[in-house]
Amino acid sequence: MLFATLLVTGPALAADSDLWIESRGIQVPVTLTMPDAESDTAAPLVVLVHGHGGTRQENGAFAELASMLAEGGIASIRMDFPGCGDSTEAFTHNNITNMLHDLESATRFAMQQPGIDARRVGMVGYSMGGRLAMLAASERHAAIALWAPVALNGKEPMIDYFGGAENYRRLRATATAEGSALFVTPWGQEQQLGERWFLDMERTKPLEAIGAYEGAVLVIHGSADNVITADNGEAAREAASSSIEASIILLEGADHGFGFFEPDLLARGVVLRSTVDLFREQLRGEN
Repeated sequence: MLFATLLVTGPALAADSDLWIESRGIQVPVTLTMPDAESDTAAPLVVLVHGHGGTRQENGAFAELASMLAEGGIASIRMDFPGCGDSTEAFTHNNITNMLHDLESATRFAMQQPGIDARRVGMVGYSMGGRLAMLAASERHAAIALWAPVALNGKEPMIDYFGGAENYRRLRATATAEGSALFVTPWGQEQQLGERWFLDMERTKPLEAIGAYEGAVLVIHGSADNVITADNGEAAREAASSSIEASIILLEGADHGFGFFEPDLLARGVVLRSTVDLFREQLRGEN
């Protein structure tokens, strides 16, 4: 259900619509980007899934990717998860259960729009968004790109991020006893993590989920990523054993930000162009 629409014009070959859609009985902010409106061919769709505490813009990276996809005749949709960006919810509602609901709602909404070819769908997941993409990947998706995915099963990939096993246990115990626990990210962002956040992390097994996925998989990870280490990306590629094509680009010297949050034009360019090339090949049949 559509609640509000704000249409703004982006690049010459793209139109961005900032919208509110319904998911879980609440309103979720999304941006739908369509290619040239004069085209008489329905466009493929790519769903962009942001990371833990990120936004649907990802400091401009997702906006740039959406424009590049549109220039290649591919539509996209991206959403803000609970407590992020323009979301009206508290961060305590940020957990894998809710995010998967919102991802599904945004995907279904976009697939139902005029000018979208619902038979050709792809997905990009960045960091925690990569974990969500692995869990949500299905026969619906012809291809997925995983940027530095939080891929290892259970809580393991977040232990170091939280400052070690003891600090993880302390935060989890506080969330269980009090409903939420205050965590300050390495970048100084304050987050109130609910108990469900910990429960969902511990129960989910993205490596098993991606093992059943048959579409194309592209993993991109930085060799110098000390937030979500490259063994996550390597494990994701190896686990994609049913994929028609599973590959990994290990960017030497790149960190978790890929140049999206600090100057690294080379890494930024490789990530964006490789991702666009994947979908132009898999969704449009271009070489």
